[in-house]
Amino acid sequence: METIQCVIGAAGHIDHGKTTLIKALTGVDLDRLEEEKRRGITIDLGFARLPLSDGRQAGVVDVPGHQGFIHNMLAGAAGIDLALLVVAADDSVMPQTLEHLAILDLLGVTRGVVALTKVDLVDAETRELALAEVRELVDRSPLKGALVIPCSPMTGEGIELLRAELERAAAAAPTRWPDAFFRLPIDRVFTVKGHGVVVTGTVFSGHVKADDRLIVSPGGMEVRVRRVQGHGATLGGAAAGMRAALNLSGVEKDQLRRGVVMCDPAIAAAVDQFTGEIACHASSPQKIVHGAAYLLHVHTAETLCRVYLSSEKSLEPGQRCVGQVRFQSPLQMLNGDRFVLRASSAKSTVGGGVILEPGGRPLGRRRMNAQAEAWLALKDVQTGLPALARRAPWGYPVEAATGMFNLTPQAFAALLRKHKNELDTFEWKGGRYLYVPREAAAIIEKVTRAVMEYHAREPASPGVEESSLARDALPGMGEQLAGYWIRRAATSGKVELKGSAVRLPGREMVFAGSDEAAREATLSVYRAAGLKSPPKTDKAHKELNMKPQEAARMIRLLTQSGDLVSLAPDYTVHRDALDEARRALVAELERAGEVETARFRDILGVGRKAAIDILEYFDRTGLTRRIENRRVLAKSAAKERAGG
Repeated sequence: METIQCVIGAAGHIDHGKTTLIKALTGVDLDRLEEEKRRGITIDLGFARLPLSDGRQAGVVDVPGHQGFIHNMLAGAAGIDLALLVVAADDSVMPQTLEHLAILDLLGVTRGVVALTKVDLVDAETRELALAEVRELVDRSPLKGALVIPCSPMTGEGIELLRAELERAAAAAPTRWPDAFFRLPIDRVFTVKGHGVVVTGTVFSGHVKADDRLIVSPGGMEVRVRRVQGHGATLGGAAAGMRAALNLSGVEKDQLRRGVVMCDPAIAAAVDQFTGEIACHASSPQKIVHGAAYLLHVHTAETLCRVYLSSEKSLEPGQRCVGQVRFQSPLQMLNGDRFVLRASSAKSTVGGGVILEPGGRPLGRRRMNAQAEAWLALKDVQTGLPALARRAPWGYPVEAATGMFNLTPQAFAALLRKHKNELDTFEWKGGRYLYVPREAAAIIEKVTRAVMEYHAREPASPGVEESSLARDALPGMGEQLAGYWIRRAATSGKVELKGSAVRLPGREMVFAGSDEAAREATLSVYRAAGLKSPPKTDKAHKELNMKPQEAARMIRLLTQSGDLVSLAPDYTVHRDALDEARRALVAELERAGEVETARFRDILGVGRKAAIDILEYFDRTGLTRRIENRRVLAKSAAKERAGG
């Protein structure tokens, strides 16, 4: 039986007949616990399937209506697409009716159907009064426009109409994150004899099938999916908007719990804070106070947190602002996830909102307020991706951006095409970066100006050290990305790289007299040493027959000129020796596809430390990429060789 990608969640006050109504619709009694049957109330989540007239089925989640089990209600409500609000005609609107509606509002659930139950227990006048009160409430809620259907599981009144309306609404519900990485927050963990560990939950995004490898987040443990099931039947796979049970291998039951997320490795990072848009719900009995402790609910997880507001004042009911939420137990979350805040006493829901940026660093009110507009731009990925790029216009890691917005490579490429006039990417040292092309000229100009100023200050110097240039001309960029832009400036012809020095085009280093003799002597010693070079320490002067200061100066100048290459603080070699090592490495990689450190050491005939220093140099310069203890040709290097 095909499963429609929609999960229906029942909500409402205790003893208003949610479980009985679901049994009438699905034929399944969801009170499975002995305590639930004994006390006659729902304590934990229940799950069933709703058969539809076209042969498909939708998932149904029953949640507790008791105020003391709101944490369980939130775990079930986090994954629903469509609400089935249940109100009893004999009680009408009650406290948990209002709180459940507030939670649906905070979770962004705007589609639903309302069932006015127990109409067989009241007279006509009471029925009409309850119907009017419920309609008035719904029209002031996120479910505005939802049909209110009087019904009774006891007499059968309204049940078929309710089923038809749920079917119509379910068929029209949009699929959440269909083209995204897989994610399933766990709401149940159990074992099945002969099969092992099984977890259940609502698929928030992407799809999963047997033999997929997933990450447990937080924790980082890798597991394999042995089997995918839905409502007791084995499935070929499960997709966003479906209830699913995953039979796992590689993990024990006590290593998993409700609140943990099964997901693709691309989105497996867990964080201990986030920046979001925080709202104090209009129905909240109290305000949200800066720095106060609350219970945080994100998907099926619950933890204690503190809330820090960009606003100078506390948030009154109905108000909202940007703020940061910090907590000790890391949680997996993404941009666009909804969260709920409850009083730390667990007696009332006070607010919630939308996660804008998972992780980051703690900021004070002033900094948060200054960046509020840029953060709010992250609410929509169409504006969020450019906003993210503007933070680091010289290069924002694509992997971080796609992980934050849950974008597959295909989805990212499509989004990039939409922003082709304002965004682009480049690859550098095994990484891919998003940048703002219109900023490129200004960055290159900064590099050029800094080199010119250096020459003006140091007319006798051949050029400025690349690391110094990166630090002075491009502060805050980081040495790795600064290296890309310095090379891009060189490609443009504005500057040129000679060894470790950056200089204006055509500017040459001139040695004369004793300097020329020292230069020849130094190069001769390093050329003869090959890859077993004299150490770049105060001992070098003995082999060069120079005073320590003279030897250090000449080694520095020849490193700047590119005749010598510093691979590590105590390891400098002649460029010819390094070229030989490069040729030997490329030949081995083209032959075998990869090389281990020990193998490369044997090829060169050097010690293990020297082999590691040489390999790490080729990693830094973008020739190779490290995978554990192996090296492969970096994509950019492989492309250059294929094309050239």
